[in-house]
Amino acid sequence: MQRNVPSRVRRGQRGKSLIETALVMVIVLTVMFWVFELCWLIYTYSVIADAANEGVRYAIVRSGGDVDGTKARVKSFAGATMHDVTAISTTVEFPDGSAAPPNRVRVTVHYAYIPYLGHFMSTPTMRAYAEGAMVVQLQ
Repeated sequence: MQRNVPSRVRRGQRGKSLIETALVMVIVLTVMFWVFELCWLIYTYSVIADAANEGVRYAIVRSGGDVDGTKARVKSFAGATMHDVTAISTTVEFPDGSAAPPNRVRVTVHYAYIPYLGHFMSTPTMRAYAEGAMVVQLQ
């Protein structure tokens, strides 16, 4: 059963749902893009932290003396999982003074995150570091 609504009221309602849908879609898409950006930021930080850990593993296996190799290993590890590795800088330090076992090695990775929504947010710089000790095992 259809209600008998005057035609002038029906004419005033035309297009209202289209405008409401357009306004809601703008809000929904904006939230979706920000959620994507936040997830990509968290993923990138996780990759940077894992790359620092991988650098420590590499340095420990090589007795810490191969600083350039450690830096290259960090970049190749991050490059396998990230979109851009040109903004990565890596430092390899020996807090105990030398690279000989059983001294410690510290790998620090700095990354300037380049957001997709760059016009709406500044470029944050992420820093992750990992530290490990080189242990000599006698058998």
